[in-house]
Amino acid sequence: MNNPLPSTPTLVRFFEDRAEVTRVAKAELQSGRQWLRIADISPLVDDRSVQAACKGAKVLAARVFRRVKGAHEFASSEIAALETQHAELARKLEAAEQVRSRHEARLEYLAELYGAWASGIAKVPRFAVDAPLESWTSAQRDLCAQDAEELNRLLACNREIEQLSVKQSDLAGQLSSLRGQNPRHEAFIEVYLDASSAGAAEISVIYRVPSALWRPEHAARLDLDPRQPGKAKITLTTFAVVWQRTGENWESVNAAFSTARPAQVATPPLLGDDNLSKRKKTPEEKQKIVVEAREQSIERAASAKAPEMPGVDDGGEPLEFLPKGQVRLPGTGLPLRVEIARVEMPAEVATVLMAERAPLAHLRAQCVNTGKTPLLAGPIRMARQASLIGRSRLDFVGAGESFELGFGPEDGLRCKRSQEEKRETGLLMGGQTVTREVALYLSNLSSEARELQVIERVPVSEIEGLEVRAPEPKEWTPDKDGFMKRSITLEPNAAKELKYKYELRAKSNVVLP
Repeated sequence: MNNPLPSTPTLVRFFEDRAEVTRVAKAELQSGRQWLRIADISPLVDDRSVQAACKGAKVLAARVFRRVKGAHEFASSEIAALETQHAELARKLEAAEQVRSRHEARLEYLAELYGAWASGIAKVPRFAVDAPLESWTSAQRDLCAQDAEELNRLLACNREIEQLSVKQSDLAGQLSSLRGQNPRHEAFIEVYLDASSAGAAEISVIYRVPSALWRPEHAARLDLDPRQPGKAKITLTTFAVVWQRTGENWESVNAAFSTARPAQVATPPLLGDDNLSKRKKTPEEKQKIVVEAREQSIERAASAKAPEMPGVDDGGEPLEFLPKGQVRLPGTGLPLRVEIARVEMPAEVATVLMAERAPLAHLRAQCVNTGKTPLLAGPIRMARQASLIGRSRLDFVGAGESFELGFGPEDGLRCKRSQEEKRETGLLMGGQTVTREVALYLSNLSSEARELQVIERVPVSEIEGLEVRAPEPKEWTPDKDGFMKRSITLEPNAAKELKYKYELRAKSNVVLP
């Protein structure tokens, strides 16, 4: 079999727990049947997923070939090259050490000459008229110039020796690493072709590998419209966060991010019998009706999640997202964000207060997904213009569906909520009445008037023996789920008090919480 053919990745399709890679290799085919080996394949390749195609020849078979090579096999040429470089550096270091020794000897000789000059000039008469001082001064200048020149040469030689020593240390580390390396695992895809004639051909292989996955992430930026209060624009960007540690480096490849699950069996689950039974009430249960207060979340069809489909929530319909242009996906195992979608949506914003849950008001935006594709469930980063507010989670939103986003609290608004409860029991029939009065104390600490939407709730009865009377005053009108909404205006640096009360009326045989 010929030498392995280098291959280039052209497309990587990510799933929630694996990736599908398409590679292309070019070869010179001979006439007839032949085996070709394609290199640059991850050792983690799934043998059952390998597919091959060739333009100009017929593919008869494709298989995966793996081998383990020791360090002496795959790094012998690298080790020989590094040993040659190491020996050359050793010769250069030896020559540089000899040059440094000569410079040091020259400096010692100049020091002896300077000492002789100092002792000689000390013997010259100090006030003699015919004293040859100019010759002594000239000799001193020559000695100082030669000493400075030799010192500069010595310093340059020391720097060269230091650089050579660092390179020699690095080469020694590389040699030690290569000689002590663990065995290398390699994989190839072997393709059996039948070519009708000799010539150039292009072979493409498709295979799947684990250790690669993606998850959606969003970023929402809110831009308020200064000309129209209550109107805004939301720019929602969707990213594919990618992790891959397959052993391959994908440089400048086309990528696709799919929500399909090729590993799951495409058969419906078996249905089991759901047996229903009934029993008679006990005498105690017939005499009393026990009422329990419970929190009931209002579910929508789009927010239902199937526990058998973890990972990327696509609402049950496989989707595929394509980024703009090619991407670089190194096999480091670190997360990498790739933008796959961006949509701009008009929104209606309002400052909302749910005092029963929190004493702070927050900015809420209601918008409709105007994009052509759904918004996948995942974490979302919230920002007001250029300021990052925080992180939240976005549930699955279908195309054309409305949803809400919160963009942080409004610090200038405060609320204090109090609730008083009074219970009464009738003397004749034993009827029970529970009266609850709620007071909201609102304050605006800012210097601007603020529009505020207050949301409160009252219980909703599910049995005949319990009646919930409409709240008073009439401005508080609950909907079928018990929620009451009021819109008020708070003047700058002003406070306001809101009150309402409602009644729970039950028969004598009802046990209230």
